Amino acid sequence: MDFKIIIDASVAIKWYVRDEVDAEKAIEMLFDYENAKINLIAPALFYYETANAVNTAVLRKRITEYEGQDIIKDLMATDLITIAEAKLIPSAYFYARKYNISVYDASYLAAAKEHNTPIYTADRKFYDAVKSKERLVKWIGDYKKAG
Repeated sequence: MDFKIIIDASVAIKWYVRDEVDAEKAIEMLFDYENAKINLIAPALFYYETANAVNTAVLRKRITEYEGQDIIKDLMATDLITIAEAKLIPSAYFYARKYNISVYDASYLAAAKEHNTPIYTADRKFYDAVKSKERLVKWIGDYKKAG
C-alpha cells in the first residue's frame, strides 16, 4: 500500500457522527484504510482535535456520553501514521501566517507538504482559505474510492 493521505479531525469525526455532510465519503476512506488500500497520516494533534470534536458532539447532545467513550476507544485503536508536531511547527507557522489560518489547520497542510501527499478535509473555513493556492488540499466530498 503506497498511497498515502493526510486527514484532519473534521474527516475522522464523520466516521462516527454520520449525520454530517459528506459522511459517506469519509466512511469510504475509512473502509479503504481498513482494507489496506491507503495509509492515513496525521499530525499527532489529530487525536486531541478529534477527541475535542467528540466532546463537543456530546455537549450538543448529538451523541451520548457512552457513544463518546466508545468513539474515543475506537479512535485510539486506529493505527494512523502520526507525525510529531515539533517537526511541523516552523512550516505550520509559515502557512498559518501566509493563509490566515490556525496553526492547527496549517499543521495538516505542513504534513501534506512534508509527505507530498494530499490532505482531505471537511473544514470549510480551512479549505476555502487554501483551495485555490494549494493543490494538495482536497475536499472530503471529492474523495474517490481507492481502486
